Amino acid sequence: MVSYDLLGNILLIKFDKKEKAKKKIAKKLLKEHKSVKTVLEKIEKVKGRLRKIKTKHLAGEKTKIVEYKENGCKFVFNVDETYFSPRLSNERLEIAKQIKKKDSVLVLFAGVAPFSIVIGKLAKPKKVVSVELNRSANKYAKQNVKLNRVSDIVKIIQGNVKKLDKLLKKQNFDKIVMPRPNLKETFLSYVWKFCKKGTEIYYYGFGKFPDQVLEEIYKEAKGKKKIKILKVKKAGEIAPYTFRWRVDFKIN
Repeated sequence: MVSYDLLGNILLIKFDKKEKAKKKIAKKLLKEHKSVKTVLEKIEKVKGRLRKIKTKHLAGEKTKIVEYKENGCKFVFNVDETYFSPRLSNERLEIAKQIKKKDSVLVLFAGVAPFSIVIGKLAKPKKVVSVELNRSANKYAKQNVKLNRVSDIVKIIQGNVKKLDKLLKKQNFDKIVMPRPNLKETFLSYVWKFCKKGTEIYYYGFGKFPDQVLEEIYKEAKGKKKIKILKVKKAGEIAPYTFRWRVDFKIN
Protein backbone atom coordinates (compact mmCIF):
# COMPACT_ATOMS: atom_id res chain seq x y z
CA MET A 1 0.00 0.00 0.00
CA VAL A 2 1.26 3.48 -0.94
CA SER A 3 0.11 6.91 0.22
CA TYR A 4 1.67 10.27 -0.52
CA ASP A 5 1.46 14.03 -0.12
CA LEU A 6 2.25 16.54 -2.85
CA LEU A 7 4.30 19.42 -1.49
CA GLY A 8 4.92 21.54 -4.56
CA ASN A 9 8.20 20.34 -6.06
CA ILE A 10 8.47 17.41 -3.62
CA LEU A 11 6.36 14.27 -3.42
CA LEU A 12 6.49 12.71 0.04
CA ILE A 13 5.62 9.03 -0.06
CA LYS A 14 4.81 6.47 2.62
CA PHE A 15 5.13 2.77 1.84
CA ASP A 16 3.72 -0.35 3.39
CA LYS A 17 6.48 -2.22 5.26
CA LYS A 18 6.29 -5.10 2.78
CA GLU A 19 6.87 -2.92 -0.30
CA LYS A 20 10.15 -3.69 -2.08
CA ALA A 21 9.90 -1.83 -5.42
CA LYS A 22 10.21 1.61 -3.81
CA LYS A 23 12.51 3.25 -6.37
CA LYS A 24 10.49 1.88 -9.27
CA ILE A 25 7.28 3.34 -7.83
CA ALA A 26 9.05 6.64 -7.06
CA LYS A 27 10.29 7.01 -10.65
CA LYS A 28 6.80 6.23 -11.97
CA LEU A 29 5.24 8.92 -9.75
CA LEU A 30 7.95 11.38 -10.81
CA LYS A 31 6.92 10.92 -14.44
CA GLU A 32 3.21 11.18 -13.65
CA HIS A 33 3.48 14.49 -11.74
CA LYS A 34 5.08 17.11 -13.97
CA SER A 35 5.45 19.71 -11.18
CA VAL A 36 7.37 17.25 -8.97
CA LYS A 37 11.18 17.36 -9.12
CA THR A 38 11.97 15.16 -6.10
CA VAL A 39 10.48 12.04 -4.51
CA LEU A 40 11.25 11.36 -0.85
CA GLU A 41 10.26 8.43 1.32
CA LYS A 42 8.84 9.19 4.75
CA ILE A 43 10.78 6.77 6.97
CA GLU A 44 9.58 7.96 10.39
CA LYS A 45 6.27 9.22 11.74
CA VAL A 46 5.87 12.78 12.93
CA LYS A 47 7.19 12.81 16.49
CA GLY A 48 8.14 15.06 19.38
CA ARG A 49 7.10 18.57 20.29
CA LEU A 50 8.74 19.92 17.13
CA ARG A 51 6.80 17.42 14.97
CA LYS A 52 9.80 16.51 12.83
CA ILE A 53 10.00 13.63 10.37
CA LYS A 54 12.83 11.79 8.60
CA THR A 55 12.92 11.26 4.86
CA LYS A 56 15.06 9.37 2.35
CA HIS A 57 15.75 10.40 -1.25
CA LEU A 58 14.32 8.01 -3.86
CA ALA A 59 14.20 9.82 -7.20
CA GLY A 60 14.79 13.14 -8.93
CA GLU A 61 16.76 16.12 -7.62
CA LYS A 62 18.49 15.66 -4.27
CA THR A 63 16.85 18.35 -2.17
CA LYS A 64 14.67 18.60 0.90
CA ILE A 65 13.68 22.23 0.35
CA VAL A 66 10.00 22.49 -0.49
CA GLU A 67 8.54 25.21 -2.72
CA TYR A 68 4.79 25.05 -2.17
CA LYS A 69 1.77 27.18 -3.09
CA GLU A 70 -1.72 27.28 -1.61
CA ASN A 71 -4.55 29.79 -1.23
CA GLY A 72 -2.60 32.33 -3.27
CA CYS A 73 0.38 32.11 -0.89
CA LYS A 74 3.93 30.75 -1.32
CA PHE A 75 5.92 28.74 1.22
CA VAL A 76 9.51 27.56 1.42
CA PHE A 77 10.75 25.12 4.08
CA ASN A 78 12.89 22.07 4.80
CA VAL A 79 10.67 18.99 4.97
CA ASP A 80 12.90 17.27 7.58
CA GLU A 81 13.31 20.26 9.88
CA THR A 82 9.77 21.62 10.01
CA TYR A 83 6.18 20.42 10.25
CA PHE A 84 3.79 21.19 7.41
CA SER A 85 0.48 19.58 6.43
CA PRO A 86 -0.92 20.32 2.96
CA ARG A 87 -4.09 18.55 4.11
CA LEU A 88 -4.94 21.57 6.27
CA SER A 89 -5.09 23.90 3.26
CA ASN A 90 -8.90 24.11 3.36
CA GLU A 91 -8.81 24.65 7.12
CA ARG A 92 -6.51 27.63 6.67
CA LEU A 93 -8.80 29.11 4.04
CA GLU A 94 -11.93 28.50 6.08
CA ILE A 95 -10.51 30.19 9.17
CA ALA A 96 -9.13 33.11 7.14
CA LYS A 97 -12.68 33.75 5.87
CA GLN A 98 -13.86 34.19 9.47
CA ILE A 99 -11.28 36.86 10.30
CA LYS A 100 -12.28 40.53 10.04
CA LYS A 101 -10.08 43.50 9.17
CA LYS A 102 -10.34 44.95 12.68
CA ASP A 103 -9.24 41.68 14.31
CA SER A 104 -6.04 40.97 16.20
CA VAL A 105 -5.12 37.31 15.74
CA LEU A 106 -2.86 34.95 17.70
CA VAL A 107 -1.64 31.75 15.99
CA LEU A 108 0.05 29.16 18.21
CA PHE A 109 2.11 26.14 17.07
CA ALA A 110 2.49 28.19 13.91
CA GLY A 111 5.24 26.23 12.14
CA VAL A 112 6.48 27.94 8.98
CA ALA A 113 3.45 30.27 9.34
CA PRO A 114 0.89 28.84 6.87
CA PHE A 115 -2.13 29.76 9.03
CA SER A 116 -0.63 33.15 9.87
CA ILE A 117 0.24 34.06 6.29
CA VAL A 118 -3.00 32.84 4.71
CA ILE A 119 -4.92 34.85 7.32
CA GLY A 120 -2.66 37.87 6.86
CA LYS A 121 -2.81 37.87 3.08
CA LEU A 122 -6.47 37.00 2.54
CA ALA A 123 -8.19 38.62 5.55
CA LYS A 124 -5.78 41.55 6.06
CA PRO A 125 -6.54 41.90 9.80
CA LYS A 126 -5.04 44.51 12.11
CA LYS A 127 -2.27 42.10 13.18
CA VAL A 128 -1.32 38.43 13.34
CA VAL A 129 1.09 37.22 16.03
CA SER A 130 2.63 33.87 15.04
CA VAL A 131 4.28 31.78 17.81
CA GLU A 132 6.41 28.67 17.16
CA LEU A 133 8.95 26.76 19.27
CA ASN A 134 11.04 25.32 16.40
CA ARG A 135 13.88 27.72 15.52
CA SER A 136 14.26 26.31 12.02
CA ALA A 137 10.53 26.70 11.37
CA ASN A 138 10.72 30.32 12.54
CA LYS A 139 13.61 30.98 10.16
CA TYR A 140 11.47 29.82 7.24
CA ALA A 141 8.40 31.61 8.65
CA LYS A 142 10.25 34.93 8.49
CA GLN A 143 11.31 34.15 4.94
CA ASN A 144 7.71 33.27 4.00
CA VAL A 145 6.35 36.47 5.54
CA LYS A 146 8.65 38.50 3.28
CA LEU A 147 7.90 36.27 0.29
CA ASN A 148 4.17 36.94 0.69
CA ARG A 149 4.58 40.64 1.50
CA VAL A 150 2.72 40.55 4.81
CA SER A 151 5.49 41.93 7.04
CA ASP A 152 3.25 44.82 8.05
CA ILE A 153 0.64 42.39 9.41
CA VAL A 154 2.36 39.17 10.54
CA LYS A 155 4.86 39.16 13.42
CA ILE A 156 6.93 36.00 13.99
CA ILE A 157 7.88 35.06 17.56
CA GLN A 158 10.10 32.12 18.50
CA GLY A 159 9.24 30.57 21.83
CA ASN A 160 7.35 28.10 23.97
CA VAL A 161 3.56 28.42 24.26
CA LYS A 162 4.00 27.65 27.97
CA LYS A 163 5.86 30.95 28.29
CA LEU A 164 3.32 33.15 26.52
CA ASP A 165 3.36 35.57 29.46
CA LYS A 166 6.97 36.51 28.72
CA LEU A 167 6.61 36.33 24.94
CA LEU A 168 3.51 38.50 24.59
CA LYS A 169 3.21 40.43 27.85
CA LYS A 170 -0.29 41.80 28.43
CA GLN A 171 -2.57 41.93 25.39
CA ASN A 172 -5.86 40.48 24.25
CA PHE A 173 -6.81 38.95 20.93
CA ASP A 174 -10.05 38.75 18.96
CA LYS A 175 -9.21 35.38 17.41
CA ILE A 176 -6.85 32.61 18.57
CA VAL A 177 -5.88 29.72 16.29
CA MET A 178 -4.50 26.54 17.89
CA PRO A 179 -3.40 23.88 15.35
CA ARG A 180 -1.73 22.05 18.22
CA PRO A 181 0.30 18.83 18.04
CA ASN A 182 -1.25 15.53 19.08
CA LEU A 183 -0.16 15.70 22.72
CA LYS A 184 -2.03 15.08 25.97
CA GLU A 185 -1.72 18.71 27.07
CA THR A 186 -4.38 21.06 25.73
CA PHE A 187 -2.27 24.23 26.31
CA LEU A 188 -5.51 26.17 26.91
CA SER A 189 -4.42 27.17 30.44
CA TYR A 190 -1.71 29.36 28.87
CA VAL A 191 -4.21 31.05 26.56
CA TRP A 192 -7.03 32.24 28.84
CA LYS A 193 -5.34 35.45 29.97
CA PHE A 194 -5.02 36.59 26.35
CA CYS A 195 -8.77 36.30 25.83
CA LYS A 196 -11.50 38.86 26.38
CA LYS A 197 -15.27 38.65 26.15
CA GLY A 198 -16.06 37.73 22.56
CA THR A 199 -12.68 36.16 21.73
CA GLU A 200 -13.12 33.21 19.37
CA ILE A 201 -10.77 30.22 19.60
CA TYR A 202 -10.20 27.68 16.82
CA TYR A 203 -8.93 24.65 18.72
CA TYR A 204 -7.69 21.40 17.18
CA GLY A 205 -7.96 18.20 19.19
CA PHE A 206 -7.65 14.48 18.47
CA GLY A 207 -9.69 11.38 19.13
CA LYS A 208 -12.15 8.86 17.79
CA PHE A 209 -15.14 11.05 18.67
CA PRO A 210 -15.57 14.83 19.07
CA ASP A 211 -16.95 14.34 22.59
CA GLN A 212 -13.40 13.59 23.79
CA VAL A 213 -12.20 16.96 22.53
CA LEU A 214 -15.21 18.84 23.90
CA GLU A 215 -14.67 17.23 27.30
CA GLU A 216 -11.04 18.41 27.47
CA ILE A 217 -12.07 21.96 26.53
CA TYR A 218 -14.84 22.13 29.15
CA LYS A 219 -12.49 20.67 31.77
CA GLU A 220 -9.87 23.38 31.09
CA ALA A 221 -12.46 26.17 31.05
CA LYS A 222 -14.22 25.15 34.27
CA GLY A 223 -13.89 27.86 36.89
CA LYS A 224 -11.81 30.04 34.54
CA LYS A 225 -13.87 31.02 31.51
CA LYS A 226 -17.46 30.77 30.35
CA ILE A 227 -17.52 29.42 26.84
CA LYS A 228 -19.99 28.81 24.04
CA ILE A 229 -19.37 26.12 21.41
CA LEU A 230 -19.93 27.56 17.93
CA LYS A 231 -18.96 24.67 15.67
CA VAL A 232 -17.47 21.18 15.73
CA LYS A 233 -15.89 19.88 12.54
CA LYS A 234 -13.95 16.77 11.50
CA ALA A 235 -10.70 18.11 10.04
CA GLY A 236 -9.02 14.94 8.82
CA GLU A 237 -8.04 11.41 9.76
CA ILE A 238 -4.55 11.08 11.30
CA ALA A 239 -4.67 7.31 11.85
CA PRO A 240 -7.26 4.53 11.52
CA TYR A 241 -10.26 5.58 13.65
CA THR A 242 -8.41 8.61 15.00
CA PHE A 243 -9.45 12.02 13.75
CA ARG A 244 -8.43 15.65 13.98
CA TRP A 245 -11.37 17.74 15.21
CA ARG A 246 -11.71 21.49 15.05
CA VAL A 247 -13.82 23.07 17.75
CA ASP A 248 -14.71 26.75 17.35
CA PHE A 249 -15.77 28.32 20.63
CA LYS A 250 -16.34 31.78 22.03
CA ILE A 251 -15.52 33.39 25.37
CA ASN A 252 -18.74 34.72 26.97
